[in-house]
Amino acid sequence: MCTIESVRGASLGKRSITDDEIGLIKAMLARGMANKEIQFYFNRQDRAVNSGRISGIKANSYGPEVPMASDQALSAFIANFTSRELAAPRIIAGTASTIPLDAMDEKVLHSFFTKDSRGSWRCAAGETDEFECKEGFNLRNFSKPLRTIAGFANNRGGYIFFGVKDKPTGFAICGLADDRFTNTDQNKFSQTIRSVLEPTPRFRVASIKLDDMTIGVIHVEPHNAKPVIASKTEGDVAEGAIYFRYPGETKAICYADLRAILDERDQRSREAILPMVQRLLELGPDDAMVANLADGRLESGQRTILIDPQSLKQIKFIREGEFDEVDGAPTLRVIGDAQTVPAEIISPVRTVRQEVTVDAILRNFLNRVQVEQPLSYFSQASHEQGWILPIFYYLHLAGQTRKGAINSLKNSKHAKPKTRMEFNKLLQGKRSIFEKPGGKRLSTLQEIRSGGPIAIADLHRANEIAAALSCITADDCTRFDEIHELLNQCRTAWETMDGGATLLARIRRAAARLDELEYGPLVPDE
Repeated sequence: MCTIESVRGASLGKRSITDDEIGLIKAMLARGMANKEIQFYFNRQDRAVNSGRISGIKANSYGPEVPMASDQALSAFIANFTSRELAAPRIIAGTASTIPLDAMDEKVLHSFFTKDSRGSWRCAAGETDEFECKEGFNLRNFSKPLRTIAGFANNRGGYIFFGVKDKPTGFAICGLADDRFTNTDQNKFSQTIRSVLEPTPRFRVASIKLDDMTIGVIHVEPHNAKPVIASKTEGDVAEGAIYFRYPGETKAICYADLRAILDERDQRSREAILPMVQRLLELGPDDAMVANLADGRLESGQRTILIDPQSLKQIKFIREGEFDEVDGAPTLRVIGDAQTVPAEIISPVRTVRQEVTVDAILRNFLNRVQVEQPLSYFSQASHEQGWILPIFYYLHLAGQTRKGAINSLKNSKHAKPKTRMEFNKLLQGKRSIFEKPGGKRLSTLQEIRSGGPIAIADLHRANEIAAALSCITADDCTRFDEIHELLNQCRTAWETMDGGATLLARIRRAAARLDELEYGPLVPDE
């Protein structure tokens, strides 16, 4: 039996990876695990195992004489490794903070399953107020999972596992009977869920392999605007019902739990408005006004100042300005036609950038930059004639809903008609950026999915990679970090080698597709 202690304690010899580790990597590759997944188990602070090394082991160019570890040894290794990682979450070197594992991390998901003495896989979590098991999957008959999703969203969140038998069998793993779950795009899940539940729960979809069996996973986050309510009757879901997850079951919420949800919502509202009320009291009625940016009014209890429409058009807020704290008072600098005042009474305001451009929209998304004014990026994207750009990332940063985004497009005087129409379709789930792979795109996509090293040395290669990445699906969710990096390399090639309009269009489409898959599900309906 190979454990993590025996692997790490083995003599390294001339190699940086031990023979035991090579054998385990070979067994993981035989199970169909991707290079990035394998790296999780062998990367250490004092030694990194890169993807190229794993590809070398796969091609038998590194450690060809080392035999593959047995399936039993690999299962024991994974079980031992996972339990230790979860008991002591990893620490990022150079910092004092503990970084918890993501809810959909491969190691977290594997930790919910164990192999018994007879070699049978079982769901150790069973069914609780955070776990539900389903033997089969059918999106056309999805009403029972919809109840569970609503119940999780109204409680603490949770997981639904598909391919796991119910309690009488000890939650034995049977695996999914076909590939319908893995072939269903996350947008399809989103459309099904949002058509019945409002506000739409936030969720993610993944699948894992246990030996030759596939388990489908849906993770639901607790909603920040509870309660989630059924908007129509659909099978076991009744219109107007509020479902809540209780230990081992989902049912209509009881009065005490509904009261707790409503009390919590009221408390959040009070906490949000109290700082503004406190500031108004500090300033007093003679020195404070409330700005209504929708109609250009500055109002107090005694007077109103109107900004005429022409001036409103000329005024623009610095899209990535910095809020400047003066005695606790947040201020935002406005640029436009304004009367000058003595410099000594104006506190300095620093500007992070002057303008939101298409390049900024693309670059900040690919680098996942936490921009200061994310809604200004969405607004600027709607002003562009070419509408294929990442938008869900910025809506997610702003905490904006799909309904709110659609309303802002409706009220915008500067949104391009074609772009407004296409954004509305995208926000309503009526269209997708996905492109069907074929020919060179398909072969390049397969190369990316193989996990081998990808070098982008010229514009031709950048065009191939960018074109292929517009064909990714929800199954590529474990590669999102890698795809961000590849598109960044493509953008650098375009920028430094004078790549032209064709390459830029392909990068924009691939980035928009990545945005649709990665952040689209995180933007609720309302």
